[in-house]
Amino acid sequence: MSKFKLFSPLNILIFVAGVLVALAICLLTIGQGVGQFLFGRSYAQSELRDYVASVLREQVNGVSCQAFDTDKNGYVSCDYTINREPGITRSAECAVWGVDGFLNRGCKTRLPLLNGQRN
Repeated sequence: MSKFKLFSPLNILIFVAGVLVALAICLLTIGQGVGQFLFGRSYAQSELRDYVASVLREQVNGVSCQAFDTDKNGYVSCDYTINREPGITRSAECAVWGVDGFLNRGCKTRLPLLNGQRN
């Protein structure tokens, strides 16, 4: 008779743990995508308004941010204008909603690419 039992308590425990880990990964992936769709743009815009008020000491006139972090760096691209110079559009990268957004806070200035430079 074989000593290996297919339905031993240890095998069942390992199977259940594996299923729970797979389920958690799926939920995090789906949750982040849905969360960015629902909250990504407004979260980034809020971060941008705080950044402009605290760092530049200006008030935002208009703002437009991407909803999804396509390059997975924790930031989305935003364009904005300030009240003092409404005709000049500025760019920044602001923290995105999700795990990366809670690790990355605020915004950072985007520098223009020079000839031959890649993102």
